[in-house]
This record gives sequence, structure tokens and C-alpha cells, in this order.
Amino acid sequence: MPIRVLAPDVVDKIAAGEVLERPANLIKELIENSIDAGADLIEVEFDGGGREVSVYDNGKGIPPQELALALQRHATSKITLSDDLYKLNTFGFRGEALSSIAAVSKLTFTSRTRQTGDAFRVLSDFGSVGEPAPVGAREGTEVRVSELFGNVPARLRFLKSEAAEHGQIKTTLKALALANPGVTFRARSRGELLYHWGKEQPAIDRASQILGIKKLYEATGESGGMNVQAFMSSPQETMNVNRNMWFFVQGRWIVDRSLSAAVMEAYRNLLMHGEYPAVCVHLNLPPEEVDVNVHPTKAQVKFRDPQSVFRIVCRTMRSALEKAPWLQTVSPGVSMTGGVTPAQAPESAAMFQPDTASLRFEAPEFETTQYSTKTFPLAQPSAAYEAPATYGAPAAMSYQGRVSHTQAPAKAAPEAFKWTDLQVVGQLNHTYIMAQTGDAFYMVDQHAAHERVVFERLMESFKAGNIEVQNLLLPMVFDFSAEEVEALVGLQESIAKMGLSIERMGPESIAVQAIPSMISETSVSEALQKLAYEILDQGDSLAFERIVGDIFASMACHSVIRAGQSQSPEQMKALLAQMDEYPLSSFCPHGRPVFVKRNFSEIEREFGRIV
Repeated sequence: MPIRVLAPDVVDKIAAGEVLERPANLIKELIENSIDAGADLIEVEFDGGGREVSVYDNGKGIPPQELALALQRHATSKITLSDDLYKLNTFGFRGEALSSIAAVSKLTFTSRTRQTGDAFRVLSDFGSVGEPAPVGAREGTEVRVSELFGNVPARLRFLKSEAAEHGQIKTTLKALALANPGVTFRARSRGELLYHWGKEQPAIDRASQILGIKKLYEATGESGGMNVQAFMSSPQETMNVNRNMWFFVQGRWIVDRSLSAAVMEAYRNLLMHGEYPAVCVHLNLPPEEVDVNVHPTKAQVKFRDPQSVFRIVCRTMRSALEKAPWLQTVSPGVSMTGGVTPAQAPESAAMFQPDTASLRFEAPEFETTQYSTKTFPLAQPSAAYEAPATYGAPAAMSYQGRVSHTQAPAKAAPEAFKWTDLQVVGQLNHTYIMAQTGDAFYMVDQHAAHERVVFERLMESFKAGNIEVQNLLLPMVFDFSAEEVEALVGLQESIAKMGLSIERMGPESIAVQAIPSMISETSVSEALQKLAYEILDQGDSLAFERIVGDIFASMACHSVIRAGQSQSPEQMKALLAQMDEYPLSSFCPHGRPVFVKRNFSEIEREFGRIV
């Protein structure tokens, strides 16, 4: 066939196929245009799987002489020169969205500027654009689309069911609302109000509402002109799919595997396999550091330095997670017995004392709660439970000390939860430490708790380069494949930093001469096997750096107290004290929860003591 220039209608349909993969893309493009117009109110209506759509905004509007021009291809107010593509601060910029939509639908385009008193409307019938005509309409712009893809039967056949397309539209609306907390969104379908997100609510509250998580935690970070703001769930609030992980770059909703990997790395050793957190990550970079023009629907971006982006997102979130903000806090003015002593009561409460004095017992014994405990003539706690003085919590991860009641201000900030504030009651099934406060009951998994303590100490010593090792009288010899032996010997120096001294004993065997002093010999074989597999699967140094935490987790798991092992009250108290050294002690290194808590009010309600 001879080379020819395509007809304009063919070009428009090709462009529409690139920009409008499905109706949700249409709504995304229209809303982004509204935000570029300065709107702080956007109303969306849709039906018929998104083939019938209306988007209104209260932005600055479009002058009547530019209405028809806005529906032409490559007509835009966002850029002038090619250099502008690398300094973008707007969403739409190519001038293809409106023309593409008009080419494959019947479109009604109405707008009224803030300076003019009249609104004007332009009609487009599958790309045939009429002249502007005056109409009555409110200030701003409204785009109504009907019979989408009516002239492109092939594209129409590839649309999914109405329910599926509506679901994708809802996802898009949630993403745009997360990206623009300063905009009020209202969405309707079939006359019913689906969403109403007001601009007055804080960004973290909007994220909590949209993600369906009652409590989110904020993390912020800055490095080299890059800024990160993340709203994230605790490791207890997870899903078995990653659809509640949202990423925004320069305010654009994107899908990026490296950012997903950064989030999962931040939650490393806090989640079980197959668990995913709920997060909303906002990333802003200098315009020259990111290219947003690499995907027709702008669903992906390209970073100039992806490694730096990965590091700042991971480091920002990990730093916040290591403070364990989800742990229950205790008010300094309230005793752990659940009552407020007269010395702790605020001055404003004194005015109520005359009315209640005759109804109260004044004896001090009634102001405290006593716990019934048993004592056992057991041996002293084992050395494994004696917290060495050299293992202090890092300064960045330590909790604030308890403020005395005499020093506490009238409205003191709540203190961090401390495991040593629990009153140890006993041991359940030789597995769980039973403890209580004045208002709650705790069961602590002794294996998971000790596992976290040993893991954190291994990681702490590894990072400091001073793991204490013990030389073995007789080396342990393990059999591996020839490939695995080569992989391990190739990283012999790096493995030595973990406290493991290895050497080749033969073509298919490895000898271990020394191990970290705080782990058991039984944990070494599985750790080396796992390390060899990962090295062969992913590559030498990269594999080692990424899985060193997993290796230590495996070592810790096989080196600590087990379920079914009896513990004395002193040993249990010593373990709780060690847990206070590490903020992440509420989860074992494999992501399992360390404790279960029940409020006494729940238990009393089940017994019928309260209603």
C-alpha cells in the first residue's frame, strides 16, 4: 500500500484509543483539567458503565472564544515551548484529552468565567464541533458526555461489565480525592450520592476515610529536594492484597513497582507472608528529577534517580514505624490501677467534692487495686534473660521516661506504652505470659516476644559491627551442593560480619568455626541454606544486603524460649523489661503479633456484670 497521510477522524480515534483506555480514564482527564483550572469543588455523575458522564467544577472557566478551540487536538494553555515539558506543575498539558473525548462521544461543553455574566455552550457530535451559544449556567465548567465509543464499535466490545467499569471509576475517584485533599468531591451514580469528601477535613482524615482504616499514622521526610509524606496503617491493619497502597508523584496518581517495594521494605519483619499494609504516599520532587510524559494516560513516571527515591520513601516510613506509634498510650495523670488519686485530680474537680464526699469511703486502701499473685521458690532467671548493659535501645528509638505526677503539666502529653507497667499474673499453658493493668488483660507470646528481642540485638550488633561471637571447640560441617558452596565462600567476608566464620571443607561441604554468642547451634544450618538459595536466586551482594534481616530472624526463631517452656515470674518480668528496649516488640520478626489484649469492660460485659 502507498504511504498516505491519515484522515483527521482516524487520527482522532487513534489518539482517543491511547488516552481513553476505559471510561475511568475519561473521568480522570476531566477532573485533572478541573484542578488545573483552580477548582475547589468537583461534582461527578456517571451511569451506564461510564458511557454517560458529567463533570462540573467551580474553576475559573473558559472564555467563549476559546471553547471550540479547546476541543481541537494539541490545543492547550499549559505549555508553550518544548522545555516546558520538563518543568510541569500541571496535570493536563498535551491538549489531547478533550479532543479525544469529543471524537468518540456526543459532548456538551459549557463554561462561564468569573469575569463574564453569561455562560456559553458548545456541542460536539463525534468530533463535529458547533458554534458557541449563550446559555444559563453557574460559574465554572461542565462537561457532559454521552454515547461514549458510539462510533468505535471495536472499543465498545472490549469494555467490561457495567459493574466492573463502575468499580474502576470509583477507584479513580478515590485516587483523585486522596491526591487533592483541598478539593471537595461529590460523586453520584443513578441519582444516588456515592461519595462526599469535604475540603475542610485534614489530609490524614480523608486518607483514613477513603482507605477504610480508623487510625493512620503520618511520616514525613526530606532529602535532596525530595519530600515525602506518607499516611500508613499499623502492622495490625493489613489486607491480603496490595490494592490499598496508593502512590502520588507531583500530585499524580501512579502505579510504580519500585515504590511498592520501598513500602514493603519499610514494613520488613513486621508483616506475615501475604500481608500488605494500607498506605498513601505523596512524593514531590524537583520537576527536572521526574518525567511524567512517559505514558499516554500518565499512569507511570520515570525518575532520574530511582534509587534515591526508593531510599527516601523506605527510610521515611521505616523511621516512623520503628517508633511503634500504634502502641497504647497511658495518660500521666492516671494511675495504672485505673483510678485517679486525690493528688492527681485536676483542680477543676474540687468543686464537685462537697456533693460526693458523703457518698465516698475516704480510706486510702480504696484508691488502689491489688493483684493476687503466687510466688514460687524457683531458681534465678537464666542468663538468657539477663538484659546486658551493652544492649541499650538506640537513641532514635527510645521511649520517653515516665513524668512524675508532681512535674506533669495540667495537660501533659500521653506517655508511651511500657511493657514493665504490666503486672505479671502468671503463665498460661506454659506459653503465654498473663499480665494486667487496671483496665485491661494481656496475653504475651513468650516465644514471639523473645524472638523479637534477640532479632533486634543481632541487627543492632550487626549494624555496629561488633557482634559477639563464640568459637566452637569442634566445627560444625554442613553438606551443600557445589553451586551453593561457591556462593557462600564467595561472600565469606560479608558472612563473617554476621558472626558466622565459615570455610570450605570440600567440593560440597562447609565448616562453621564460630557463631554469634546469642544464638543456638541448631539455627545455623537453616540460616546458611536460606542464604545460599537467595544468593543463587538473586545475585551475590544484593541478595546478602536484602535478606540479612531474614537470616537473623531465622536464627532468632531457633535460639529463644519455646512454647511449652515453663518460666518463673522473675523470668517473665525480665523478658517484658527487655521488650521495652525495642519499640517494635509488639511483633515478632516474621510479623506475628506478640500479644493479645482484652479490656476488662469487654470481659465484664460478657459475664453480664455491665450492660
